Formats: sequence, structure tokens, C-alpha cells
Amino acid sequence: MAEEKSFQRRTVLVKRNLQLKYAAVVFSAVGFTAIIVGADIYYNMIRFIQEADPGRMSDLTNVIRMGSVKLIIFLGIMGLVTLFVSHRWAGPIYRFERSAQVVSTGDLSHRVSLRTGDDLMELQDEMNAMIASLQRMVQKDRTLIDRLSGRLDESIKQIPDNASGDDLERLRTDLKALREEIHHVTRAFTV
Repeated sequence: MAEEKSFQRRTVLVKRNLQLKYAAVVFSAVGFTAIIVGADIYYNMIRFIQEADPGRMSDLTNVIRMGSVKLIIFLGIMGLVTLFVSHRWAGPIYRFERSAQVVSTGDLSHRVSLRTGDDLMELQDEMNAMIASLQRMVQKDRTLIDRLSGRLDESIKQIPDNASGDDLERLRTDLKALREEIHHVTRAFTV
């Protein structure tokens, strides 16, 4: 397995669309909930104060203004936290995409390497196991091809310039056997 490299991401928005979509969903859910709950609390406070002491309505207006400012600050902080949390998923997804591109070029020595503490570590292990399995299958096929190529070279060398019918028949038999073995190359793959 390739040596794990330590790396640090420099940007928070690694997969901009994914992270912004995630942030928007979380932000909308929390924001909607905060507004509904806040509106219900303020509505009940207004009703209670109007019934108990109508002269305190100006104080309530100040409380509502301050609460609105706090809500905006809370939603802003929550939006930033959501972006940073989404980075823990988007970063690994970005690494998987890059690794898939490398492997698709035929580099089966590549392994996915996430940072310690990143999410999706189980997927990293599964993808690395898949790549290692493919690497073993391709190596097995290469070994078979090398052996078959050597046998073909031997058969070609054995053909005398003045080949007789028996020599050609033996060569024909050897070549048929080689053909059968070649059929096993990459048979482990479903295409």
C-alpha cells in the first residue's frame, strides 16, 4: 500500500455546489425553525404583556428588536458552522473523485488517502480494497500473458524452414491450446 501522505486543505469550499446545497438545506431548516419558534414566543409575550401591563409595550418592542438582531447573528454563525461541517464530507468526496480519475487512467498503484478524522473513512478502506483487488487480477492476467507469449515464441522457434505435416500439426495443436488459455485473460471482469 502506498505511504499515506499528510496534507492540509487550504480552502473551506472544496466542492462549492455540494457544500452550498448542504448549507442551504441545513440553514433553511434551522432558520425556518428559529423563526417559527421565535414568532410563537414573541406572539405569546405580546399577548401576555398586553393583558398584564399594556404600558410596557415599548419595552417589548426593544426586546423584539434585540431578539431579531440576535436571530440574524445566530443564523450567520450557524451558516458558517454549516459550511465548515460540510467541508468534512465535501473534502473526502473531492479526494474520491480525484482518486477515481487517477485509477481510471490505469494507475492501480494509487490509493485513496483521507485526513485522519475525515468522514467516510470506511468508504476509503473499501475503495482501496477494490483497487488492490483489481491490481491483483491485472497482475495475474499479466503473468498469464507473459507465460503465453513465451510459449508462442518457443513454438515459433520450433518451426523448421522445411516444416513437415507432423510439425505443422503439432504447431496447430500448441496454438489451439494457447488460444484456449488466452480466453481466460480478463475473464474475471464483467464487461
